[in-house]
Amino acid sequence: MFNIKICGVREVCEIEAVFKSGADAIGLNFYSPSCRFIDPENPVAANLAGKAGELGLTRIGVFVNASLAAMVQAAERLKLEAVQLHGDEQTGVVSQLRDEGVPKLIRAIKLPVGPLTIHTIEERLDAWACLGIHLLLDADGGHSHGGTGKTLDWDTIRQWADQRGDVSWTLAGGLNPENIAGAIVKSGASSVDTASGVEAERGTKSVPLISQFSKNALAAFQMP
Repeated sequence: MFNIKICGVREVCEIEAVFKSGADAIGLNFYSPSCRFIDPENPVAANLAGKAGELGLTRIGVFVNASLAAMVQAAERLKLEAVQLHGDEQTGVVSQLRDEGVPKLIRAIKLPVGPLTIHTIEERLDAWACLGIHLLLDADGGHSHGGTGKTLDWDTIRQWADQRGDVSWTLAGGLNPENIAGAIVKSGASSVDTASGVEAERGTKSVPLISQFSKNALAAFQMP
């Protein structure tokens, strides 16, 4: 679906930085309690989505426990390539969104930080993996629903991925320019997502950090 996603962009200059860095996707955060929130009905959201579309970036709307109507309307209005479910949504919403013509879906799977087992990973994602949608493996942020800066057990994720070759997935959770290369090599990820890891201060993206993150990720993808 994408190789590098920079999530929670809020300014046109940030989208331009994403494009120049070599990343290929942005996340627009539609969860109002978040410091990265953008109102999907605000013209600012349309401006951001339009700019990303001009540059050929994949546009992903991030929703937390939103209504079906809200997700469908935002996807249509902003021409989103994908909808990301990042809350407590149940599997039934997948067929509903597909029936409404939403093109692609991503489900955030919130995994415990610290040592993992393959069983724990499977237990949390199996119901969603059976639906054939893209999965985003993130650190469990509790009520904050992500963006905590905490990392996952990359070695066990690699073991799981080697066994479960039929799942399309992205690695998230505390990724930043300093650790992204190691995360990719250890986990075997071919798709990564970051938000807080490229911020100068909470909620504000850093152009140099975006550039360095993408540079390091792209280099790691080329490693044997």
